[in-house]
Amino acid sequence: MHVSNSWRPLLAALLAAALTACGTVGAGGDPNVAAVVNGTEIPVSEVEEQFEQAKNNPEVATQLESDTEGTVAEGLQAQILSRLVLAEILSDWADELGVTATDEEVAAEREQVVAQAGGQEAFDSQVEQAGFTDEQVDELLSQRVLQLEIADEVGGGEVSDADVAAFYEENADSRFGEKATIRHILVEDQQTARRLRRQLDNGADFAELAREHSTDPGSAEKGGDLGEYSRGQGLVPEFEQAAFDAEVGELVGPVRTEFGFHLIEVTDKAPPQTLEEATPEIRQELAQTQQGEQLEAALRERTEAAEVTVNPRFGTWDAETGEVRPSEPLGAVTESPGAPAGGTEPATVPTETVTE
Repeated sequence: MHVSNSWRPLLAALLAAALTACGTVGAGGDPNVAAVVNGTEIPVSEVEEQFEQAKNNPEVATQLESDTEGTVAEGLQAQILSRLVLAEILSDWADELGVTATDEEVAAEREQVVAQAGGQEAFDSQVEQAGFTDEQVDELLSQRVLQLEIADEVGGGEVSDADVAAFYEENADSRFGEKATIRHILVEDQQTARRLRRQLDNGADFAELAREHSTDPGSAEKGGDLGEYSRGQGLVPEFEQAAFDAEVGELVGPVRTEFGFHLIEVTDKAPPQTLEEATPEIRQELAQTQQGEQLEAALRERTEAAEVTVNPRFGTWDAETGEVRPSEPLGAVTESPGAPAGGTEPATVPTETVTE
């Protein structure tokens, strides 16, 4: 069980499954109950509702349509119930500690998630695709706030100067070294690159030529802008060398790489950060990492101690991992918890656009 995966602010909540075996007796003998957590019932209807929402996502729908044996659906079913069980454990924990998620805190968390999603339009698109109501989004954000509040209660401890210095040394170039803001035009042949170079030397607009001629789809529509880079951050060697050797405003190229021929311009540079300058940022990051590890350990203990009964229709509760394990079909070999026989991973809603 990993806190960072279990409590993503938004989209990780969209795991669902096709429900089967409708006549199965539920947790505590009630077929309408999916699970009971420390005496609190989680209704089957809640799982069904999130399943219907998940079908709005094309990736999930495609996997379910090809799920001829129902094993993907069983894995999804177990995943969504796992999340709901953990949410209830978190709620009980917050009640014991006396921490709450205020409207102001939820609103502030929403602002952060919107920014991480790439703006309000991108956020709304994700929510619409997921099929969430605004009320459900607030519920998920509230859970995230409670996690942070609990982390403040259970986490703590000082980050040593030695730890800060070690982190700085490990990331001296890629994180704290000189940074360059770069734009480029990529073309397939040297002749075209030289022709465009002559136009630029004669006063042509770099952004217009990039949008018209660059074969790099990621940057062309942005006028060739690649953003800010440090050394060792993923640029190919020839490109990196040319960019960091250039002065601000200097046009460089054509520079040949495995991708073609580049015309490069560095629009800004930032000097390296000293250890002293970087210390506050490093100390905060290490403190958050330490706090997250402490929270994860504490949540694991809470999960193992919780009284959880799961409707056999959904599988069995594994307190050690904090997961509902789907029932294994007769004769099938399950290669990993939650994975259908044969190794096919259960469908999940993409989350790469929401970060914490």
